[in-house]
Amino acid sequence: KIMSDKNSFTSHFIELRARLIKSITFILVIFIISYTFAEHIYSFLVNPYADAVKDDPTQRRLIFTALHETFITYLKVAFFSAFFLGSPVLLIQIFKFIAPGLYKNEKKMFLPFLIFTPLLFALGASFVYTFVLPVAWEFFVSFEQAGSSANLAIELESKVDEYLSLVMRLIFAFGFAFELPVVLTLL
Repeated sequence: KIMSDKNSFTSHFIELRARLIKSITFILVIFIISYTFAEHIYSFLVNPYADAVKDDPTQRRLIFTALHETFITYLKVAFFSAFFLGSPVLLIQIFKFIAPGLYKNEKKMFLPFLIFTPLLFALGASFVYTFVLPVAWEFFVSFEQAGSSANLAIELESKVDEYLSLVMRLIFAFGFAFELPVVLTLL
């Protein structure tokens, strides 16, 4: 009896490892593909800022202050994309690991969560990209001040890495906030 429990326990870990390896492999493949398109993905993420400042008389730009900053930023973009696109596969693999231990009615109950979790996250990400970011950039740019004899000018010169970090945090924050109905339903 003890040996069969040990074997059963070990087989569960072996299955979990296999499912995690599948998920990580998928995310790694998406990461490699995303890295080849990192410049385009970054341009897509910069679009709300570019639209917010396009009519500004000041020549706007994003700067980098370290030699490796743009390279690291593209790595972050690729990882962000891989996690964003690979998370549904990870959730499915986790469900497939848990599903054999569930009753039929419990499996049916989890199906809507598997569908709505990525959809709501994508909806939150779309919301922040479409509505929040343009308003936020206009708000932040409004803090600039022209210099005079009494005070120094305050001008915005955004760093590539800091811009991307802020955008990713906002996308994840709104994505997770839109998951609230799923969490409340599960609770």
